[in-house]
Amino acid sequence: MPALGVDRVQRFNFIYGEGQGSYATALVKAKARDWAGARAACETAIAKDPYELDAHRLLATVLAQQGDHAAAVDHLVIALAADYYAYAPTLDAPELDAFRATPHGQAVAALAKEIAAEYAKRTKTALLLVGRRSTFKWPDKPGVQPDASRGELYAYDRDSKRYLRLSHTDHQVAGYVRAPGGASVALVGFDRVERGASDSDAPLLARPWLVAVDPADWKPLGKRIELPSSREVIAGYGPGDQLLVATAQATARWTLGDLAISSVDIAGGKLTKIAGAVTWTPRVELTLDEGRAPRAADATKATGDKPNLVLTTGAGGTIRVPESGDVDADSIATSPDGARVAFATAVDPCAKDTAPSLYVADAKTGALKHLLTARSRFATRWLDATTLAYEDGDGAIRLWDAQTGREAARLDDKAGLALDVLSLANGPLCKQAPAAVPVGSGSEGEEPLPPEEPQ
Repeated sequence: MPALGVDRVQRFNFIYGEGQGSYATALVKAKARDWAGARAACETAIAKDPYELDAHRLLATVLAQQGDHAAAVDHLVIALAADYYAYAPTLDAPELDAFRATPHGQAVAALAKEIAAEYAKRTKTALLLVGRRSTFKWPDKPGVQPDASRGELYAYDRDSKRYLRLSHTDHQVAGYVRAPGGASVALVGFDRVERGASDSDAPLLARPWLVAVDPADWKPLGKRIELPSSREVIAGYGPGDQLLVATAQATARWTLGDLAISSVDIAGGKLTKIAGAVTWTPRVELTLDEGRAPRAADATKATGDKPNLVLTTGAGGTIRVPESGDVDADSIATSPDGARVAFATAVDPCAKDTAPSLYVADAKTGALKHLLTARSRFATRWLDATTLAYEDGDGAIRLWDAQTGREAARLDDKAGLALDVLSLANGPLCKQAPAAVPVGSGSEGEEPLPPEEPQ
């Protein structure tokens, strides 16, 4: 069994990496059935970027066509292990017909089944998260333009410390939400944005979308649904695991109009408007500025007013909220065994000299353990009775071990990681001024490189 997944999400930025030009040349050569030229170009691409997975997969085909079946196995296995759900379907490609009949081809088929089983096994206990392959940047001009989150859904395997890619949307995923019953996972993303003519204009999700996937094989359960251009998109599950979606238009830079709510026919890809209010959980709420995942009602209840706010736990303990004396309700999370409660203090995001803090409290005694003070939204999730995952405000996710009282790991990716939904700003936004976001070329500057000139 090879090492599965990748050690960093940014490995998947190979599609715009140093090897992409040589890979484009290899595609041209392969189409012309110039196997020697295609092989040389693939090898050049891989030398420039060993994680150029498309080049590994193409090189496997080229080697199979040349009769070098043993070498073809090596490159097929590299691609399958690193991104099984992307490359496993390509094993049935017609150009591998002869290879599949060989002992080497049969061995790859057998190993592919083992890799599939291992992916499924590890994903069940892994930390699901959204990760970016590269940093999001605004288009440098106003108007509606192609752009995407740069994100996909991943499973972080704590044993191997590697990321298994689960979604394949051309890096357009911005958030996800799991059905309580476990039958589906809803992905929310976008491939176009609208930047206003001035910073006082609210940026829009010009072409957001929603799709439900099967968590058994991560394939779509129906059509991807294009949603109307919106300032905010909310997606989640109501009673009976009914997938629901709501959109809202901007009335000003930081204010929203009425929500338009619809139920989703997952298989048919259709929306049906419904009345009511957005009270359902779990759900994710997304704008281009920020995202959040409101929680279902927790056994822990907040009573009183700041600065004397008290949390009453399901175990009967009381916790006096320190510092600001206020709590971020979305951060409250009780461990599966009910022994501990994680919560973050709430502060004014426009205050320059204060920041929220994350604590874990003993649910019976109320004894506090301070984890971190930072400008973070402190999204939290208990992975088991003793392991808490939380966002640290720097685009990283930290794992804290209650048994040792120490940080167990820090998952760091420069482009950004999130437990539920990617935000342009990692911390709470001061809504008295536009958020500071890097301006660049958006997606327009990330077109594949042209083929290199023949040597």
